[in-house]
Amino acid sequence: MNLSVRGLFSTSAVRQNAVHLTRKLKLGRTDRLDRLARRAGDLWSTVAKWHWRFVDRQGYWLSKGQAQTMYCKGFDGLHSQSAQAVADSFYDSLQSWRKKRQNGNYEGLRPPYKQKRHFKVQWKSSAIRLRDDGVLRLSNGRGNDPVLINRPSVQEPKRVEIGWDGSQYELRCQYKVEENEEPKGQKKAGVDLGERHLATVYVENGENISAHGGRLRSLRRHHNRTLGNLRSKIDRKQKGSRRWKRLARAKDRQLQKIRNQIEDFLHKTATRLVKTLHETRVGTVVVGDLTGIRERIGYGDRMNQRLHQWAYSKFEHMLTCKAQLRG
Repeated sequence: MNLSVRGLFSTSAVRQNAVHLTRKLKLGRTDRLDRLARRAGDLWSTVAKWHWRFVDRQGYWLSKGQAQTMYCKGFDGLHSQSAQAVADSFYDSLQSWRKKRQNGNYEGLRPPYKQKRHFKVQWKSSAIRLRDDGVLRLSNGRGNDPVLINRPSVQEPKRVEIGWDGSQYELRCQYKVEENEEPKGQKKAGVDLGERHLATVYVENGENISAHGGRLRSLRRHHNRTLGNLRSKIDRKQKGSRRWKRLARAKDRQLQKIRNQIEDFLHKTATRLVKTLHETRVGTVVVGDLTGIRERIGYGDRMNQRLHQWAYSKFEHMLTCKAQLRG
């Protein structure tokens, strides 16, 4: 399916021949991965610290290229491209904050200024090699031992990331996948994303399709109640005590479980919707543009909370990937 994220029922469509999918693998926790994450955290902290020192003392904003040359080049313990990726992440966050500031609606948002003890480690294609025995080799630069992960695969990933998922390290491999199906017809469908109804689809010369979001709202309410209850209990304990740490771990574990359930629901809903459209002989899907919707609308505290937890961007991305895979 062709997919455009312009205006609803726009006739423009963007044809893409491939899509990138991410596959994950739990790695547990090891001293080696801790050291890598700390080195990435040290580099993030260095980039953030000196960026804001230049701003405060000289009124000058370092560019990403300048920061990479000054602080990433020759950084020990990480591959050169992994070091550059840390700076990329900092400046992506900074650019996102600046865009919200320019829109005039950034109350409560802070720029990326805090130092980090740990940070995710990323590898690009030149630092990735899939050995003949199926072991994934991730280079950490000259003089450093590579990370070896036994994950049988017939395809070498384009990008790899190792990050903390709340309880252990997680491997995220990004693969380029070609379209494996062709559209069955030439119909057009417009998708209107909503907070109550996750998606309402208007099919050309056909019946309308609706994907309800009741399950998603229920999971969000469960997430908010769990977060509120555990925060209340944590606040009554002495910070750093054994009971405080136990409750903090329980909070992370329970909230991660609910977030996994939310993502699973979104994936299954997007899969069913795209499959239905494909069988209905839809060849082009158009999604309504909701850019800035959270900043433009204010309905009070409760509704604003629902809007800010609205997963339309993630759901739109899932629709895009699954539609492209079906041509």
